[in-house]
Amino acid sequence: TLPPTPPPTPPPTLPPTPPPTPPPKPSLPYDCNAGFNNWQAGWSPGKKAWCCTHASRGCAPVSKLCTLWGDPHIMSFDQMDTDKNKAYSFYGDGDFWLVKSSTVSIQARFEGTKYTEGLAATNQIAVGGPFLHGHKIEV
Repeated sequence: TLPPTPPPTPPPTLPPTPPPTPPPKPSLPYDCNAGFNNWQAGWSPGKKAWCCTHASRGCAPVSKLCTLWGDPHIMSFDQMDTDKNKAYSFYGDGDFWLVKSSTVSIQARFEGTKYTEGLAATNQIAVGGPFLHGHKIEV
C-alpha cells in the first residue's frame, strides 16, 4: 500500500492591503492667522479680501456715527435709523458717558438753563483716551 497523500499546502498568507492614501488637501491661498496682529498694515488687499470672505478676519472696520445736538438729542452709535426725528431726547441734568472704551472716552455734561426753561442742554463735552497721550479735550 501506498502511504497516504498529505493534504495540499495552503498558499502563503499575504499582509493586509493598506487603505489608499487620500489625495492631499488643496492648500489655501492665504493663512488668515499669519500676521493677524498687524493685518491692516501688513496684509495685501487680496489677502484682506479673501480672509474677510472666508474666515471673517481682516475685514475693514465699519465706521459708525454718533450725533449730539440741542437739549440734547442723541443719535447713538448703535441706533439703526438715521432719521433725526427718531433721535433719543434727554432732558435731565448730569454727567453721562457717550463713549467709554479702551481707546476713547467721551463724557457729556447736561444742565438746565434759563434759556431752556430748566430743561437740560449740552453744557460741556470732554474727550480722552490713549490716542491723546494723557491729554484731554474739553469743549
